[in-house]
Amino acid sequence: MTQDIQPEKTADSATQQIDQLLHDDATLMGLQDLINKLEPLIAGGRLNRLVDLASVAADLVDMSDEYMIEKMAKAGEELVGGVWSTGNAARMAGAQVADMAETPTMMGLVRMAREPEVRRGLAFLLAFAGVLGKQYSHQPLNYDED
Repeated sequence: MTQDIQPEKTADSATQQIDQLLHDDATLMGLQDLINKLEPLIAGGRLNRLVDLASVAADLVDMSDEYMIEKMAKAGEELVGGVWSTGNAARMAGAQVADMAETPTMMGLVRMAREPEVRRGLAFLLAFAGVLGKQYSHQPLNYDED
């Protein structure tokens, strides 16, 4: 019987707290400000998207385990490293090209290919192009068929 009275007291005290807050001018002004900010979000359906986004975030937190977090962190590190390396190479190559007095001739380009770093870079680019070609290989389209 004591358990039946306890929830009623809790509900009554919560109701009293809400009543006190609703009679407070600062609380009412805050609620009105919140309603004014939420109104365009509700009208445009964007509040639903925010709720969906929060739901997805909560699901990700629930699904994630230590292995998944480590794997994502490693992928992030590799991405940052790749972007940094690419940006650094582009800056260095840009500086080298800017220092050239005139555009290299075809023979000048062939002379540049004598350098091991240039050949290594060209080999990388050709290997990269080969991998892309394998990934994007498909049956040729027959444009005569309807």
